[in-house]
Amino acid sequence: MSHPIAGRITFNLVAGIVVTIVTVISGVAWMAYRQNDQAAEQTRTMVMGGVDAMHTRVQGLANDYSWWEEAYDAYLRDDNAWIEANIGTGIIDTQIADFLAIISPDRELKYGWWTPADAPNSETVMSPKLIAKIEELIRTAPIENNAARSSYVETAAGTLLFAVSRIAPVSKVDTVKAENLPVLVMGFYLSNQRLSELGRTFLINDLRLERENLDKLDNDFPEIRDIYGEVIGRFVWTPPTPGFAVLRNVVAPIAGGLLLFCLIAMWTVLRARRLALSQALSERQAVTAARTDSLTGLTNRYGFNELSDSAQFSDACDAGEAAIIYLDVNGFKSVNDSIGHAGGDELVGLLAERLSMILPPDARFARVGGDEFAVALTGRSASAAVAGVASAMVHALDQPFSVAGFQFQVTAAVGYAVSDGNEVTPAELLRRADLAMYQAKNAAERDAVPYHSGLETGALHRKRLGMALRGAIEGNELSVAYQPIVRASDLAIVSVEALVRWDSKEFGRVSPAEFIPVAEETGVIHDIGKFVFQRACQDMIEWPGLKMSINVSPAQLRDPSFANDLGAIARRHDVVPNRFKLELTEGLLVRNPTIAKRKLARLKSMGFGLSLDDFGTGFSSIGYLRQFPFDWLKIDKSFISELGTNPTANALIQSMIALGDAMDIAVVAEGIETVEQLQLLRLLQCEYVQGFHLAKPMSAAEITALLAGLGESRRLFPDLAPPPMLDKDRLINLVQS
Repeated sequence: MSHPIAGRITFNLVAGIVVTIVTVISGVAWMAYRQNDQAAEQTRTMVMGGVDAMHTRVQGLANDYSWWEEAYDAYLRDDNAWIEANIGTGIIDTQIADFLAIISPDRELKYGWWTPADAPNSETVMSPKLIAKIEELIRTAPIENNAARSSYVETAAGTLLFAVSRIAPVSKVDTVKAENLPVLVMGFYLSNQRLSELGRTFLINDLRLERENLDKLDNDFPEIRDIYGEVIGRFVWTPPTPGFAVLRNVVAPIAGGLLLFCLIAMWTVLRARRLALSQALSERQAVTAARTDSLTGLTNRYGFNELSDSAQFSDACDAGEAAIIYLDVNGFKSVNDSIGHAGGDELVGLLAERLSMILPPDARFARVGGDEFAVALTGRSASAAVAGVASAMVHALDQPFSVAGFQFQVTAAVGYAVSDGNEVTPAELLRRADLAMYQAKNAAERDAVPYHSGLETGALHRKRLGMALRGAIEGNELSVAYQPIVRASDLAIVSVEALVRWDSKEFGRVSPAEFIPVAEETGVIHDIGKFVFQRACQDMIEWPGLKMSINVSPAQLRDPSFANDLGAIARRHDVVPNRFKLELTEGLLVRNPTIAKRKLARLKSMGFGLSLDDFGTGFSSIGYLRQFPFDWLKIDKSFISELGTNPTANALIQSMIALGDAMDIAVVAEGIETVEQLQLLRLLQCEYVQGFHLAKPMSAAEITALLAGLGESRRLFPDLAPPPMLDKDRLINLVQS
């Protein structure tokens, strides 16, 4: 079956071939005709030049015979013998002219000669009317040499080209008057022989004077007018056609070239058609591929969005005959971390296959994310069937999956929404299903959750937070604050902790405790982590010798490229990794200790320092200190807040400090808010302290100003007394108090 694109391409190529052929033929023909026109114009110019030369010749003869003092004197004394011997005989014998006459000042024909013998005699030609026109023609001519005038007159012997001039004495030219001088008329007939000879000098074989049907002749042929102003003929010839001669010579090569061009062009057309058909097939396959998930063969997010945006689905929503189910797999990332992405891909394929088996035949099943799936149901039974389908999808995962020789048990958070016919748009239906799934995930529900208006509270807020957080970096809404970490012995600043802050245009100042979990759920935490690390590298350039603590989320550490990304950013800003301490919580260590140990070892080998954050709040922190290469541990502020008031907290803090000393791990106590807490920690010989009592989080510029004000000592309180020595009795009293 022909494709419209292939048809258009074929048409365009054939049209191009035709246009090319027509253009070549037209161009060659135009050049031939153009060359003919140029040759005709050139020939006309030469003919006109030849005619002018005839006029010049007859005028020259007339001047020679008239500017002759002996001839003038002979005329005055009526010396007929002299005139006959010197003027008349020259015409008859030498035949330098066909006609010669001398007219007296009183307009009488005085002398006349003509050839050939059968030509009209002088009396016949020189009629009173012609003599009057000749007098009129010569009237304005001066009495001097080269003053002849020429014109034409039609006679019985043909067209006579003649010139007239006054016979004047050379020595008396200034004393005689023009009207008292005789006039000499001299000329020759424009015979076909004479014109043919003239034409041959211009390579024209048929130059002639045409006297009939003048209105039918081309205006390009020059016309001649007689002395009375009447058109008596045109000089006519066959224009040369050198263009046609050239054309005859190039017709064969051009025809051969065009034939070869046509063969090549037709081959190109056929090949282009095949390519177009192949391209059209590839486009159809690409369109299908663009809407299909390559891993599972299901519709992908783009295809599902296209379905939900369709007019049919919109009509179903308006009629209350549409439903959407969203499913999110719990625990999927742990599978990737355990057996790699190839194993995770295999699990996704098995999961999609199992879910497909329980769906109705008319359901549209799609994979809309790495571990997210969606189902669209339409029709009158959609609203009644959706609850059962959603529940079946949840329980379809009750049986474990076997992947790469391992058994994996995964669960799913499923939410669904049904259009109620009250102008619920497809986009709103999608949002409701997503919100219901979000609720199922947060509440760890073991069954599908339907959408209801009660969900439009905290879950909606978290959803809106997630959407706003995606544009926070591009919108310059995120910033980094730094809180100093000081040495307890002399209160000198040794490090700062980078703390991300979010001033949202929509929500105002958002607490990290509120948006960090949302960032981890949505995956934005990776971009936020890179932003904080890059900003820290930029700011550290102004603080030589100062170390930097940066919090790392378990979600960041699960990223396979996390360590390489940090190393690349540090190298780009020329900052050595050993100036950083990466602070981690127990979450990652509890879930995947084997993977965590490998990744932390990788970071350690690159030079990054490691710190265990919120130490004491988990269940196995001491074991982690033995297994993992931590350099620092942070005593959680929940213990510090009870320091000095709770004996248990006092004992635990002392034990943590002693444990750090025993394992050669630096200890940082965070959350110092009173001078009493600081004094007690100094008494317990805690190595480093951090908190609002010492310094609040501040901007990079404020840190720079603070360090400049403290000088090289970097001591926050230079006048504070050194910590008291810790003896056994005071320690016992402190712990038991």
